[in-house]
Amino acid sequence: MTDHGHKDSPRPRHSCLRWIGLAGGAIVIGVAFLLLNGLGGWATANAAEPIKIGILLPKSGTYSVQGMYGYNGATIAVDDFGGKVLGRPIQLLWEDESNPQESVQRMRKLIEENKVVAVQGGISSGNVLAMMPIAEQEKILLLASDPNATEITGKNCSRYTFRVDLPNRVTVRTVLPSLWDHGKNKRWYFLSASYAWGIDAYRQMKDLLKKEHPEAEIVGEDQAPLGTTDFSSYLLKMRAENPQVVFLGEGGTDLTAFLKQMHNMGMTQKVVVSSPILNDSDLWAAGPEASTGIYPKLWNYTSPYNTPKGKEFVQKYEAKFKGSPEVNSWGDWFAMTSILTAIQETRSTDAAKLVQFLESHKFVGYKDMPIYYRSWDHQLIQPTYVAQVKKDITSKYDYLNILAQEPAGGEKALNDFYGTEQESECHMGALK
Repeated sequence: MTDHGHKDSPRPRHSCLRWIGLAGGAIVIGVAFLLLNGLGGWATANAAEPIKIGILLPKSGTYSVQGMYGYNGATIAVDDFGGKVLGRPIQLLWEDESNPQESVQRMRKLIEENKVVAVQGGISSGNVLAMMPIAEQEKILLLASDPNATEITGKNCSRYTFRVDLPNRVTVRTVLPSLWDHGKNKRWYFLSASYAWGIDAYRQMKDLLKKEHPEAEIVGEDQAPLGTTDFSSYLLKMRAENPQVVFLGEGGTDLTAFLKQMHNMGMTQKVVVSSPILNDSDLWAAGPEASTGIYPKLWNYTSPYNTPKGKEFVQKYEAKFKGSPEVNSWGDWFAMTSILTAIQETRSTDAAKLVQFLESHKFVGYKDMPIYYRSWDHQLIQPTYVAQVKKDITSKYDYLNILAQEPAGGEKALNDFYGTEQESECHMGALK
């Protein structure tokens, strides 16, 4: 009997070496197979991983309805790209934009846990101002679609933040001539929400009014907490002062509540109402009888200035959601279009490359002149509208007549309308 396990036996040693050689060859072949097939499969799977984009828009609170309309608009942009960019599916991750502290926490979650390549949204200026330093620290693109406080593209401007919506400087200049009405309306009352946007809107309009029309008389100035539901005490003071214009730094459910209560007190046709923003859904919720006023408007779905591309957006929205888009729908559609265009054209999700692209690109066909983000403050430069609530509203959605597009005079006038670099407090640093 042969002892195959004996250490001095030559056959076991030879068999062992032969086995190792065969096994080694198999390993080499296996590794080669994995390299050719397994890693290729891994690369294919990796290429098919979604490109994730975070959305921070309200799901609750004063601006929850606008949050829904904004998110809907963003999905139309994804549809426009066929659901993919760079051959990879687009995945939108929607987190609630509530207050500044929670919005910052959710933005960190989107960046650190969900690994998004960009974040879009922000209706509340206070929330956006809190989110902007996070974008700068994490070097991630923040496309602020809906806030209006001047400082976002003013003294707090940031290299990684771009804004779609109108700054208060532009909204007050858009609407003041119509509100002043050749000197017919000299008595003004101000009521603003007591946070960044509302306070800035009040200051911007008050300063412009006194500069342009020093004979104007300010008969009242009040602030109301965000989320106010009972405006009766403010309305009683207004009625006692008998103003000709009430300028509100109010939006969302706050504006809706104010208009309804104003109507109940019989004041609707006795004073001109305005605000530096108007969400269509604010009027839809107030109803035809309570809706009134003259407002600046970023966009309107029935505007005579709409381009073929804008009309196509309306058709897609109505087909998908069985209702008309409001202004936030357009703003978030364009914001998402900006992000996806930057990714597609740079063939990259690197934030620095996306920033550089947006600083130099002109978007053609979205309004009746090219619109673009200025390289030095990242404000979207675009014409705006003067909108007046119709006297006779017969449609479920069509409440407004578009009176004019501002400013007249082409691209140079448009750039000056937003303020020159010399006038601005924006001094953003170099891209890092």
